[in-house]
Amino acid sequence: MLRSLLVLSVLVPGLIAAVASSYWALMMYLWYALFRPQDWLWIDINSLRLSLVIGVVMMVRSVTSGVLPNLTNPLTLGMAVLVVSSIVTNSWAVRPDIGWIWIDYLFRLALSSLMVAALATEGRRLYGILTVICVSMGFHAAKAGLAFILTAGRARFDQGLSGSFVDNNGYALGTVMIMPLLLVSAQNVDLVYQGKLLKWIRRGLYGATALCAFTVIGTYSRGGFLALSAAGLVYILLQKRRFTALAGCAAAIMILLAVVPIPERYYERLSTIKSYDSNKGEDIEGARESAQSRPHFWRVGLLMVAAHPLGVGLKQYEAAYDLFDFSFGRYGHHRAVHNSHVQVLAELGYFALVVWIGLWAYAYFACMRIRWRSRAAHLAPEHQRLLYTMANGLLTSMTGFIVGGSFLSLAYNDLTWLTFGMVAGLDRLSARLAEVPAAAIVPDHAVSVRAAGVPVVSAPVVSAPVASMPADRVPVAFRAVASYASIEPGGQS
Repeated sequence: MLRSLLVLSVLVPGLIAAVASSYWALMMYLWYALFRPQDWLWIDINSLRLSLVIGVVMMVRSVTSGVLPNLTNPLTLGMAVLVVSSIVTNSWAVRPDIGWIWIDYLFRLALSSLMVAALATEGRRLYGILTVICVSMGFHAAKAGLAFILTAGRARFDQGLSGSFVDNNGYALGTVMIMPLLLVSAQNVDLVYQGKLLKWIRRGLYGATALCAFTVIGTYSRGGFLALSAAGLVYILLQKRRFTALAGCAAAIMILLAVVPIPERYYERLSTIKSYDSNKGEDIEGARESAQSRPHFWRVGLLMVAAHPLGVGLKQYEAAYDLFDFSFGRYGHHRAVHNSHVQVLAELGYFALVVWIGLWAYAYFACMRIRWRSRAAHLAPEHQRLLYTMANGLLTSMTGFIVGGSFLSLAYNDLTWLTFGMVAGLDRLSARLAEVPAAAIVPDHAVSVRAAGVPVVSAPVVSAPVASMPADRVPVAFRAVASYASIEPGGQS
């Protein structure tokens, strides 16, 4: 009953808001996709097809208000190219019937990511999108972490959420990816709320981040451990005070380990990390077999793309595996590639891999540029903080996927593509905020007038003297003065 009330308290007002605003329709679509209330409720609401309904409302409302999916950023353009590539590849795929199902999924995922970039037109909007994404999934992850603590570390999460992160390894990776986003949400919550509960909301988000770390441990995923370690290291290196951040993280880890002891079997599982495998209860011989299987799956992917330069078809590695398995079933049949990057190569071909690498390269470059833009002196403090912390959070989240995704077939998961959309939105927003306002351009003679005691209302000087400008260029600050155009260079009008 309480679950139903919680879902209805979000769903009913959310649907009303979605009809009134394309932005709120996007927020509802993201919440429904990541929180997955249809799997959390005791009653079946799948027949209502609410995800499709909300998506249609979002697109209709966006088109009628003149907001179209953004294709002006390299990231949004790259996602669109991958969708087109999957359609082209499916023409001669191994199983075209499977391919069309996944193309439909990828198209909707890319469309929602493009709408994130299009609708994130201001800081509060982008913050809202990020918070809905991380809190929707973070609610379940934090709840699992709390269960791990209450059971003194005896809980083990062999299954994850439905959708992209259905097993324990995917669940661990998805949790790692949202942890830095929860920190960003906590650091910037005052953008949307400044009431009496501000401190408690912020503390709750910080606490949820810590609980998520226990969830990663509870999955017993070695790939999740590697992703968490890499993400934590990058997050520390991105801070202005790295040694302070390192000391703080070390202290927090020691306190958490003192409160909740980590089971010995978790350390035993990590000791076999060189022979990474998702199977449970493996012995030493099984671990050796596992160590040999992963490179074998990757080599099979290389054989696939060698035979099909444009790929074997979206999400069709498993269907094509037996055709290219040179071990003749030693590691089983219809196996997964266990590497997101090789997955793109094998399923969509060489060209798609170049686009995929380009997406990641530009996303990292864009985040570093956003960090630099956050230093602009004319930016409001809240905008400086948002740009800086969100760039750091997205960089950390992407690093977690780059590492953890090297052991899982999750190239088309929701969080990764939505991250590209958020980076694109943040890139566009930071470029607009970093532009020097026209009111901030003040000629030198205004400074001399101010020095003479005549008050002048203007922004600080950030430009070169007027005398250094070409005679045919009118300074922005004077364009509104009607008589300026009639002034001759000699000073006669």
